[in-house]
Amino acid sequence: MPAVAIVTGGTGSIGAATGRRLAQDGFIVVLADMNEPAEPIAGCVFARLDVRSPESVAGLFRFALTLGSLQVVVNTHGILHETPIETFDEDEIAAIIAINLTGTARMAQAAGVHLADGGAMVFVSSVTASIGRAHGGYAYLATKGGIESLTRAFAVALGARGVRVNCVAPGFVSVPMQGTGAESREKRGGTEALLPFTPLKRLVTPAEVADAIGFLCSERASGIAGVVLPVDAGQRAF
Repeated sequence: MPAVAIVTGGTGSIGAATGRRLAQDGFIVVLADMNEPAEPIAGCVFARLDVRSPESVAGLFRFALTLGSLQVVVNTHGILHETPIETFDEDEIAAIIAINLTGTARMAQAAGVHLADGGAMVFVSSVTASIGRAHGGYAYLATKGGIESLTRAFAVALGARGVRVNCVAPGFVSVPMQGTGAESREKRGGTEALLPFTPLKRLVTPAEVADAIGFLCSERASGIAGVVLPVDAGQRAF
């Protein structure tokens, strides 16, 4: 039976790179997102997903299970809105939490039901979960910290079935998040302004993040569970 992987946020830069990596590793990959990919990726199929909707999540898993044995679920979806500490916009904060944190928990709960024994689940956090100098986005930072807590909780809950749950925490990526993410970066001086805080003096690429995710989904990581793996060109160490 074919091995199937789900990647949420599958049309974003990290999601698409992850889909490409897992397809190269032999998975049938379901790229799940609100919007269709700009171009097809070999070995990947698209499914529309709204992580705020229990019905949409349930439908995604039903579809994935028609393709084969669900071995991997990777949650890369997320949004960024600016939430400066001088304000408290209830709607903005609720939207970030609903997608980044509640949506991730909803996906994880469903994955816990449908993943084959011995499968793998990977969350995507951010270096900003552990630093306070990422100005103007405290709600986003808080959700990423929550995702790291979800990693540990689900690693313990699913470990007896051999399901390994881990997390990658990218640093600032060479391709900024769509929409507000790109705008926020430019407002603060663009990529060049980030380099002094990066020991390798460059930003990581989506492909580098995807390679780390691919490793955590593979048998090479068979003894790894409950960890948060930075992929940040050294930013967390700075």
